[in-house]
Amino acid sequence: MRVHNQPAFVLLNRPYSESSWIVELFTKEFGRIALIAKGARRFKSPLKGVLQPFYPLLVSWTGKGEVPTLTGAELLTRDINLIEHELQGDLLICGFYCNELISYLLHRYDPHPDLFTRYQETLANLLLCSSSDEQGQATILRRFEQAVIKETGYELNFQTEARSKAAIQEGQHYLYLPGEGFVKCDKNHKDAIPGSIIGGLKNGSLEDLSNQEISLGKELMRAILRQSLGYHSINSRSLFMRTLNPS
Repeated sequence: MRVHNQPAFVLLNRPYSESSWIVELFTKEFGRIALIAKGARRFKSPLKGVLQPFYPLLVSWTGKGEVPTLTGAELLTRDINLIEHELQGDLLICGFYCNELISYLLHRYDPHPDLFTRYQETLANLLLCSSSDEQGQATILRRFEQAVIKETGYELNFQTEARSKAAIQEGQHYLYLPGEGFVKCDKNHKDAIPGSIIGGLKNGSLEDLSNQEISLGKELMRAILRQSLGYHSINSRSLFMRTLNPS
């Protein structure tokens, strides 16, 4: 099998030998794949500076089996703005968080072209976001989380209650029940979620929520993702905790 000039992003690199990497990629037409990048760890290798996370690439590979061999990788120059304005600080952590979700939730060779486009948009939005704009970062991540959940078959109904099918109301409170959805509860329940938060997540907009509500929305999405993440832990979350960033 030979593939030429496939749009892709690097998710992560793992040492394979003293001179090579196993490169995990998110590609437009083949989904998540792993390739052997021979010689990429060598100091003078042209691949070393290209096979970096968040760089838009065109990659080529050949071979059969679970891990084919990378035969070429070049920067996608029409998206050079994604390279010239690199993610830094908390925005870099946001990017790695998105990469981890893709790595853990997508099966290899399972195409998700719509999610690939959403991933590109997410990176572009992060580049436009200020490193101090915690609300903006939270909005971008919640939207991407929902896109991943939808693509992997765990989409949640943010519009109606799970049992009564009544519309979720901003002034009411709800419990999230894994495998079911949202059910109405008393506002004094220790796990009660305000309907305003659910509505904000449904609309993909957190601008009208307080910092406390944004934090609750984050925890809600983590609970939803926990169903599909299984035993995997998200390493980038610990970096957020160290920097005291609530996104």
